[in-house]
Amino acid sequence: MGRTMEQMNLDAADPDQRLALIHQALVHRRHGIITTLLEETEHPDARGLFVFNALMVDVKAMMIDPSRAKPNNPTSDRASLAGSGAAFDRTSALWAAFGEAIERYSAAVHFDDQLHYASQDELGEAAVGAEQFVLFSPEQYAAEGFEYAAPDRGATRAWAAAADLHDAEREAYVPAQMVYLGMQVKDKREIVFQSSSTGLACGMDEPRAILSGLAEVVERDAFAAMWQMRYAPRALEVSEESWAKLLPGVQRALRHPSLEVRLWDITTDIGMPVVLCLARSKNDGTMSLGASAQLGVEQAVNKAVIEALHGYCWGSSILGAGTPLPERAAIRNPGDHFAYFLEQSRQGAMDFLFQNGQTVSSADPALRQLATLDDLLARLKALGHRALAVDVTSADIGSLGFCVVRALIPGLHPLLFGDGMFSRDERRLRKIAAFWGLDGVPPLNTDPHPFP
Repeated sequence: MGRTMEQMNLDAADPDQRLALIHQALVHRRHGIITTLLEETEHPDARGLFVFNALMVDVKAMMIDPSRAKPNNPTSDRASLAGSGAAFDRTSALWAAFGEAIERYSAAVHFDDQLHYASQDELGEAAVGAEQFVLFSPEQYAAEGFEYAAPDRGATRAWAAAADLHDAEREAYVPAQMVYLGMQVKDKREIVFQSSSTGLACGMDEPRAILSGLAEVVERDAFAAMWQMRYAPRALEVSEESWAKLLPGVQRALRHPSLEVRLWDITTDIGMPVVLCLARSKNDGTMSLGASAQLGVEQAVNKAVIEALHGYCWGSSILGAGTPLPERAAIRNPGDHFAYFLEQSRQGAMDFLFQNGQTVSSADPALRQLATLDDLLARLKALGHRALAVDVTSADIGSLGFCVVRALIPGLHPLLFGDGMFSRDERRLRKIAAFWGLDGVPPLNTDPHPFP
């Protein structure tokens, strides 16, 4: 396939020109993938943090066939309507917002000729069936009115071709409903899971996109396990050597006089550093959690702090606007989870985070086991986990030189959204509990989580 004129122009551009060309290609009030690009006012508690929100075209309105019902999870429909980015420099914040918008747009665009319709039995060993994923327990499937279909090898469904990252020659297909955002299915038995952005990633080349997508799956696995088991993690102490590698804005946040900024290590047996950060006002209780999994622990700290501050700014705007906060029974999506915890009286559900008096240094060798994507893939394979990636790059996005993937690690634990919505499939939790030194899997924490 030949390179487009857009790609050649972008390749020839310097970084500033490239960003301007991408802006021109993506943003237009009537014709753009991004219809409105908004820059947030700097928050006094997050000096130097740039935040952009990208409001997007409703691609699902163009994709969905109005002649038939749309059986799908109702919380998924708005997942492809906005992107946001934050960073301590304006250019990086813009790229982050563009990247999130691009990945959500691409994952919402799919056509029947990209899919393969068959039953799992018909596909045979090439099928990565729903039973290979950590989804729900038999008791959940048996509950009256449960909205997700139990694995059914005989049901005809849409499959998406996936790359097996451990064996490039191995044919693999995954349920398409787990790949594309808000997919309109032909049979409700195809709806096996929530439609979410976990594992979606955009990059200028495939390896970077794959690494970013896998890292997000690892991050969500760690956070979901921590919350469901009320595991009290060790506080993360930043060593002198690591401190010098942190962004100046992150250093300022960690020493902020009116913010409580805490770091914890929630790394699992995979060995990829996963850092959890809390940013909470010492004055009014505005709070946000951020988390990040990265190959380098300093990069994980940088990203987790930025994520927490990004959410903190969002929470402050919600409270400042007087927007009603959702009651527990009304929690449906990530935004509801986040806003629910802006009420200070509800933040006691997080108290278990502070109950472990142990600390771990960022210089600990256990947090420095992996240096490359190949290292991560080797560790996953050694632990018995498959790593898969579906290229969901839409043609228009590909012409701009981007690659968008949905990364999947079937054996990891999912982070779900909605009051009372947890996976009671304990296969992965048992392994993490053993790694964290717990005596089995504790009773389920039924409090809604605060992760946005």
